[in-house]
Amino acid sequence: MTRRAAVALSLAALGGSVLRPQPSMQGASGGMGPDAPALKDWPTLDALAQAMIDTRLTPGLSLSIMHKGVMLYSRGFGQSDIDSAVSITPQTSLRIASITKQFTAVAILLLAEQGQLNVHDPLSKFLPDFPRAAEVSLHQLMSHTSGMGDYINRQDHSILDAARTRDYSTDDVLKLIRAGKPLYRFAPGMGWAYSNSGYTLLSSIVERLSGQSFADFCRKHLFERAGMANTTIDQSCEVTNAVTRGYTPTRGGFLPNLPVSPTFLRGAGAIRSTTEDLCRWHAALLNHQIIKPYSLEAMMTPALLKNGKPAWERQGYEPLNYGFGVGLGVTEDSRRYCTHGGRINGFTGHLRSFIAEQVTLAILYNCDGGGSAQFSAAQKALRQEASRLGLEAASQT
Repeated sequence: MTRRAAVALSLAALGGSVLRPQPSMQGASGGMGPDAPALKDWPTLDALAQAMIDTRLTPGLSLSIMHKGVMLYSRGFGQSDIDSAVSITPQTSLRIASITKQFTAVAILLLAEQGQLNVHDPLSKFLPDFPRAAEVSLHQLMSHTSGMGDYINRQDHSILDAARTRDYSTDDVLKLIRAGKPLYRFAPGMGWAYSNSGYTLLSSIVERLSGQSFADFCRKHLFERAGMANTTIDQSCEVTNAVTRGYTPTRGGFLPNLPVSPTFLRGAGAIRSTTEDLCRWHAALLNHQIIKPYSLEAMMTPALLKNGKPAWERQGYEPLNYGFGVGLGVTEDSRRYCTHGGRINGFTGHLRSFIAEQVTLAILYNCDGGGSAQFSAAQKALRQEASRLGLEAASQT
């Protein structure tokens, strides 16, 4: 796979060391307190995760499952760095890509609670010079119903390649968004279309109203409140590329694949976190420790289009609506859940919570899958088994 192809493939959803397998399963080593119950021993889950390492679908992965703030299962498999053979653990910090979007949505909801904005405010109130800003509401940006294009998935490959080793100011990124062709794919409120542009605009609004960088706002108002000690937004690509390694699979093994700078992605996908911290995030969020109940309800309510019809993220098998920064679904046995995935050069992630049961599972991989159907199928199997075991354990308490 060429470097250009690797960039295009990885970002369409958002070197060279060959892997020599050295199986490793690392349990959680802290963060749950001395009185926390022992972690579950789930051999079927261990086997599915280890199989992804053994079949070279990913160099490493981390998986954590929590119920009502209590960690049920938390293990790492494989390696976080192939060259140094460092094992991956549930405390290994990896890029979470688009899982970042729910943090951005919550930041906006916090500012709404403080009276600094209303989610139905037009974009023109904050960015008056942005094209057609008077037609677009913050609500539409958060629910991907603004009709706006995407400055990442539709970006020139040379810019995406350069973004892996250089940093951007807020103004730099806003210029790239404005230059998008098309800037709008359809009229605001008339359809659903995933837009990284919308979420980067939202994070710029957070900065303008709070007087803080988006990274500092998230640290103070989101990460610290949720007890996420191993979560951050790196302020440069140099920092993030020094502390975490991502990979793309090839026939000969795995190639290091640098992600684009967090300063390029901002509110659309800049966060670096761990599976344990992501579980803590949902535990705090669902228990109203971050935003108030009415804000959480708004976040977890499926968006509607101007014609009153649901704004479907997908229909058919496992249909999914979209709220504010989260997909919203219902299982065949009527369990409501919120979910979001993330993928960027070198990294893939998934975060899901069953809302009433308060069962959360977080999975992070230091591999982008390279578009492999086998990688996608293995992810799904692991996610389904983690969900089954978590819900089964929750029903017994």
